[in-house]
Amino acid sequence: MSSLIWHLVFWTLLTSKAASANESSTPNAKVSSCNVTGVWRNELGSTLRVKAEGSEVRGVYQTAVESTRGAAGHHRSARIIGMVSDGTQPTVSFSVLWEKGSCSAWVGQCFILDDGAQVLKTFWMLRSVADNLASAWGSTRMGEDIFFKTGVSS
Repeated sequence: MSSLIWHLVFWTLLTSKAASANESSTPNAKVSSCNVTGVWRNELGSTLRVKAEGSEVRGVYQTAVESTRGAAGHHRSARIIGMVSDGTQPTVSFSVLWEKGSCSAWVGQCFILDDGAQVLKTFWMLRSVADNLASAWGSTRMGEDIFFKTGVSS
């Protein structure tokens, strides 16, 4: 009798581990809500590592591009801070202060695609340091980024 119980316990453990392995190996398993926490990469190769706690967002942004060489600083990364709303496809905003004094801000929304993939569709604004008021007109750039979730941040 005890041999039968051990076989059942072993079989249960084995099948539950196999099921969880299959679930975790599915990259875009169907999700019911877009979770901002994780690792994201945009179309230019920049990486966003985010942790959301309540409505607050914190993390690190690693840029793959710069307006001018060295503008983002030696490591081309900076801390982010921002906000995220509630809901299944929340809105999000976050900002970066770069080492050389420029500021960037993103605002957008997290979406779930039909295949279960999660994307952040954002618009950004970059303000570079101007030498004086007369040259300030050319110090602001705007654009669009789409970030694709690549992993879960710890």
